[in-house]
Order: sequence, then structure tokens, then C-alpha cells
Amino acid sequence: MAEVTITMDGRTLTVPAGSTILEAARMNDIHIPTLCFLEKLDPRASCRMCVVEVEGARTFQHACAAKVRDGMVIHTDTEAVRASRKMTLQLLLSDHNVDCHHCMRIGSTRCDDLDPKFCEMCFFCDCVRDGFCELQALAREYGVDQLPFPQHHGRYPVDDSAVIVRDPNKCIKCKRCVDVCGGVQTVHNLAASGRGNGILVAPAFGKPMAESSCIGCSRCVEVCPVGAIYVKEHKDEVVYHAHQWGTNAVAQLDPALIPELEKIWKKAQAPVTEQQVAGALKKIGFSHVADASEAWKAVEKEGEEKLDARLKEGPAIVASGRAAQKVLERSFGELSDRFVFLPSAQTVFGEAAEECFREEDKRLITVSVGPLGPDAAEAGETGCVDYVINTRELYRIMVRTGAEPNPKRVFEPEAWCKAAPAGKYGPVLAPGSWNMERDAEVMDLTVDGKDLHCAVCHDPAQLRRLLDGEESFDIIRVIA
Repeated sequence: MAEVTITMDGRTLTVPAGSTILEAARMNDIHIPTLCFLEKLDPRASCRMCVVEVEGARTFQHACAAKVRDGMVIHTDTEAVRASRKMTLQLLLSDHNVDCHHCMRIGSTRCDDLDPKFCEMCFFCDCVRDGFCELQALAREYGVDQLPFPQHHGRYPVDDSAVIVRDPNKCIKCKRCVDVCGGVQTVHNLAASGRGNGILVAPAFGKPMAESSCIGCSRCVEVCPVGAIYVKEHKDEVVYHAHQWGTNAVAQLDPALIPELEKIWKKAQAPVTEQQVAGALKKIGFSHVADASEAWKAVEKEGEEKLDARLKEGPAIVASGRAAQKVLERSFGELSDRFVFLPSAQTVFGEAAEECFREEDKRLITVSVGPLGPDAAEAGETGCVDYVINTRELYRIMVRTGAEPNPKRVFEPEAWCKAAPAGKYGPVLAPGSWNMERDAEVMDLTVDGKDLHCAVCHDPAQLRRLLDGEESFDIIRVIA
């Protein structure tokens, strides 16, 4: 691979030719802030947070889009660059409901007075992203204490018609959600209309989310840097039912949330474990904590039976859960004869809870605890469980109740599923996670004496690329 030599912040660096300035900076641990940029997607260069000085250029350059050239000299943190980024933040905050900027608890807008730890447990503004907001973090990094521009707040109604809520008053027009909804999920539900301050991101024809073509995958929520689009939360209801007399509260714990929880908790020295989180849930008041991997056994068992039958007819495209099923039906309907639909682990748990955890004279409450994903929308649509809480909700519940992960308070999640899959399809049916930054995995398996060429797609766009390619597959698993 050809390489070029550049100078960045006084350092001489050798980087691959064709890299952007942002890529070169990240390769060498140089911090350049971004708001609209997403890996694997074409840069929009619309937020202006990544601007840098390039010697010889007449204006600031967008690091996410500008390519490096041999001999280029770049300055990423000059006084002029910082002033530009600070003004950008002030402009963004002038059109953003800034209940987090003026702390009602202490009556201050000074960044130095605000402690993110208190934001995470404070009840005053209770923004779903407070303490985890990229805009808030950048405002603190650049010392945005005052907002010198006229404020435009509360101009639009909040759309809470569905499980996924849109608050246009917090939208910073980065269009991450638009890019992911269309370019990655192939749903094309969200779009941006208007110009300048009047840009509005919404479903087609201004429809509410409940009447739109939204599939409830929640991927727009994952990439939103602020609290402009989020999943309805149930922190208070979950704590209430966990403590309520005469209630048998059962949580299904997905081990996949541990890395995200560990990152949020900033546990650099002592790692957070599944057993510690289960112990915390028991302290909060849950009667039982079930292991989500047990539910996946049932999903895999059903998947093996359906794949055995389908492969006798031809190639198969496998999807688990309602969101993935909707993606395939709407975007790949011409291949419907190949589809193999499986329930989600959450659905299996919700159905089995009645048999496994029901106690006489007690009300059964089921709660799914896992990473942010399509589970919340599925619960709202199918009623498979009573509540779904994501990693950030769990973190705040533990902070507010004092039930933090503790190595001295552990509990082994309960095994309850009797299904025992043979495991012959291996990673094709194993639990997986949506990840648009990760390439599709291609593998060869031998099942019952037959060689199979298989792939696992971590987002629907990868499925489209595989189908448009020349390679043929016996089984494709798609995660949406």
C-alpha cells in the first residue's frame, strides 16, 4: 500500500495514501472532535466540529472528508480552530433544548460547576442522554458557559406515538439517523427536509412514528449523539415493581451488555461481571435473574429444525426477531421463499416465564435487560415481556438505588431452558450483535455431511452487498 508523509501538530507521520485527515489522526491517537461522522459511511462534513488548519489552504478543512497529501502540514488544535469549534457548539446549543446546559439543581451554566456523575443520577432535567451526550461532553471540553445567540427552544411537538420517540427540539441536524435508517438498515423511513435552521428530520410526509414505515430496530437511537431520538424508558416502573409486595419480578440478563456497562461505569481496574450485575438486580428487588443465553438455546434449537427443512429446498436467509423480519419483508421481498424467521430470545423468555417463574398468588412481571437494540420496540408491539431496559437505564437504576456491581455481592444467573441445540450450524445461529463497522463474516461449514458456504451479516446493507456480488451462499444470517 502506498504511503505519504505528513506533519500533524508538529509530529511527522507516515499514513496510507488516500486516508482522510481524521483517519490519519485517529491512527496516531490525535483527538479531533466529530458529531456527524460515522465509520463506514461517506462523510457529510456538515457539523464543522472536525475543522483543522492546513498550511496553504485558504479556509479551514473538514478532517472527516479532506484527504491527506504528501508533505501536508496540519494543525488540529490551534486557538483559531478551537474558537471555530466553540462557536459551532454555541450555535448548535442555541437551537437545542438546553435543560442540561443550565443546571436547575445548582442554578449554574458554568461547565466547571457541572459534574457528569451527578447528571447521571439527577432527577431535575432527566434527559435520556444526560451524562452520555456527545454534545454535552464537547460543550464541557470547549468551555461553553454562555450562549451568545438567540435561543430557539420548544418549536416542535415531541412525537411519542411509538416506542421510539422523536424530540425535534434536541436535534442538531447531524443526519446520522437518516444515514443509518436508509444506507445501513435499508428502511428509508427518516429523511431531512428544509434548509438551515429550518431543517427537520422526520418520517416521510411528516407522519408520526407510529404511522410510519419504522421497523423499530432502534439503530437510529444508537447513533444519535444527543437525546433527539430515543426509546421510551421504564426506570421508575421497573424499580417500583421490583420492590412491590406480592409481585414476582423476573429479569432476563443478556451478558452482551457487560462491555457497554463497563465502559459507562468507567471501571478501569476491576472489571464488571455478569454475576455482579445479577447480584445488583437481586438487591434492587428482582426475585429471579435468568440467563439470556438459556433463551438462545431454544432459538438455536428451533433454527436448526427450520434450517434442516429449508436447505432441502434451496438457500436460506435467516433472521431472528420482528425488526429483522420486517427488514427482509420490506427490502428483500423478492427472496421471500428463502426466508427462515426465528423468534428473539426475548420472545422465548416472555413465553416461557409463565411456566418457569409463575408463583401462586403473585403477579408476574418480566423484564428484559440488555444492550440497546430492537427489543424495546418488539416488547411494545408483541407484549412478549412487560418491560425492556437498556444498559444506560440499568446504570442509572443502579446509581439511584445504590445497587452498584460489587465483587462481594454476586449471583449466578439461573439456567431454566431445557432445549439443547446440537450446535451444528455454529456461528450462523449463535447470538450476534448489530455492528455496521464490522464486515460480514464468510465461513464454510460441514453439516450432516454436506458442505455449506455461509455468511453472517451484521447489518442489512451487508446482505444487499452479498446478494449483488457474484458469490453464492447456502445460508446467510442477517442481524438487523
